[in-house]
Amino acid sequence: MKNTTTTTTTNVGINYKFDHALYGLSDEDLKKKLTNRVVTYYNHDESSVKNDGVRSFVIKSVDHTDHAKGSGRRYIQGEVQDLDDGGKTKFRTLHVSGITKVKGRVATAYQLAKSVF
Repeated sequence: MKNTTTTTTTNVGINYKFDHALYGLSDEDLKKKLTNRVVTYYNHDESSVKNDGVRSFVIKSVDHTDHAKGSGRRYIQGEVQDLDDGGKTKFRTLHVSGITKVKGRVATAYQLAKSVF
């Protein structure tokens, strides 16, 4: 199995690994991979919700994907359910390099059921 991860450090000093394979997906495949899944996301800057910057979101929809003009980093824009902020639905821009884990359908269903109770 090929290792496609890289270890990076955030501005708040947290080491994390991200999967380069997400960068190689077409826009359509990236949308399919992320939509209706729980993702673990590392903020590159401080988070107002969690001190460690490690966040959990359900990606409800991916409306747009692109690369930032300044940094060249790939990002998605869409509607997310913020599991760390009481399940509030928000519109967010997330850098693909910040997504470190995409849970499967069963794990996503389990996480959502847990968050209700």
